[in-house]
Amino acid sequence: MLRLGFAKPGSWASFWAILTLVGLATRAAHKADVGGESTGTSINHSQMLLQRLQELLRQGNASDVVVRVQAAGTDEVRVFHAHRLLLGLHSELFRELLSNQSEVVLQEPRDCAAVFDKFIRYLYCGELTVLLAQAIPLHKLATKYGVASLQRGVADYMRAHLAGGAGPAVGWYHYAVSTGDDALRESCLQFLAWNLSAVAGSAEWGAVSPELLAQLLRRSDLVLQDELELFHALEAWLGRARRPPVA
Repeated sequence: MLRLGFAKPGSWASFWAILTLVGLATRAAHKADVGGESTGTSINHSQMLLQRLQELLRQGNASDVVVRVQAAGTDEVRVFHAHRLLLGLHSELFRELLSNQSEVVLQEPRDCAAVFDKFIRYLYCGELTVLLAQAIPLHKLATKYGVASLQRGVADYMRAHLAGGAGPAVGWYHYAVSTGDDALRESCLQFLAWNLSAVAGSAEWGAVSPELLAQLLRRSDLVLQDELELFHALEAWLGRARRPPVA
């Protein structure tokens, strides 16, 4: 059973009023003429603010919502004591979910549940550390909860790693097709075409779909030693495609 609660009347109005005051104060500080100087001196304590926000999430001080994240198909549940205003600041979906309740249970795929702590930290601090295997689940979470800045950041990370010669290009290609990310899809195709010799000899080659193979064979920029190497690569792909799945 979920425990239902209600936000305090005017809490959102108060929050946006505070943000407005902060914005006005910031602009006033920039325009101030200190001691006759033509430009003011900037005092930047943003790093201290980030540290305070991290502590707020880690310690759960003054939290007003409980977010329970259950990994699909398991009994594993991760619990986050969070703050309605900070979650809703980035995500319209969170604003709707938490508008009239203080506890919510979220069902997520296992890979997404495993990185939910990174995702929620981004909502507090605007930064996170990404590993190659975490790119797709983080992008999925950003897409589901409508966090556009994180969507762009993870997509940029994936394209940059492909350009640098790293990244599971086959898996990322299929993900890009499923989400309609044409820029990432083209980056994956280019990487696979220019590194086909290496990819054909890797475990990723067996995960190439017929559609992806057709896309590669249409290209004129495949990098291979010779046509015989392409023949052997196709032979290996056909052998894996015909192999019956393991029961």
